[in-house]
Amino acid sequence: MHSTRRWLVGLLAAFSLSSPTVFAQSRFVTLGHVDLSIYEVTANVIQGVLERLGYTVAVKKGSHAEIYPLLGKGEVDLFVAVWLPHAHASYWEKYKDSSMQVTTLFEDARLFWSVPEYVPAADVSSVADLRKPEVAAKMHKEIRGTRADSGLMIGSKKIMAEYALADTGYQLIPGKPADWIASFEDNIASQRWFVMPLYQPQYLNRVARMRILDEPKQLLGGIDKAYLVAHKDFYAKVDKRTWKSLQRISLSVKAVTEMDYLVNVKKLTPQYAARNWMAAHPDTVNYWLQSDPEE
Repeated sequence: MHSTRRWLVGLLAAFSLSSPTVFAQSRFVTLGHVDLSIYEVTANVIQGVLERLGYTVAVKKGSHAEIYPLLGKGEVDLFVAVWLPHAHASYWEKYKDSSMQVTTLFEDARLFWSVPEYVPAADVSSVADLRKPEVAAKMHKEIRGTRADSGLMIGSKKIMAEYALADTGYQLIPGKPADWIASFEDNIASQRWFVMPLYQPQYLNRVARMRILDEPKQLLGGIDKAYLVAHKDFYAKVDKRTWKSLQRISLSVKAVTEMDYLVNVKKLTPQYAARNWMAAHPDTVNYWLQSDPEE
């Protein structure tokens, strides 16, 4: 009898020690994002929601080529963000079997080539116009872009080849986001004619007047939606309220552009920019966080 009692006491003690660990693990989320500021502010909104739901959030960030494999292996639970059906199609095809879409973070995402509005539309309104001798003579030949593994640069390489732009002296140069932006600012300040591979949402669309170049072959793809995605095992790790809250999250190109502007122009941290947006939209955030009666 005494041995049975001691066994039960020991079992209960072991359970009381182990159960907090299990609970802590179930309230821990690893959030991954591509290390561009639009994704960082968006990820900080997701992190803010998760923290208000009682989760501890670890963040991993890197290039597209670095983060997508982590999603595939389950080393990140959530990922911000997959652009479909165009920009990130090749990555999604590789990792979709181990992943699942959670919610649409924003619509009207797109990649494009652009020129400043001070370049006359009568001279340059399409990518094909870049080959005109009179345009090529005036145009800055370095086309600066983001990292080579981004959807923007993968598509831009296709444009360079399809329109034989290297034959006219153009160079497509990938680089770090900071270098890409610095080049943009220098070109604008110097009033150069130049080509800028761009995307939206992006704060540069707010601070400078750029004109999208027509490219009828759609080598950069068409309009995309940006999705929050999860590793397939994540659903079983969280409660229904958390899952439904994540599914309710919806931003917009305007919202992400505003937060991106706060980071890059007003020099707020991505976390503060996201918290600032959330504080300014309490009804939206409360809707995301609401509990259903059965929960």
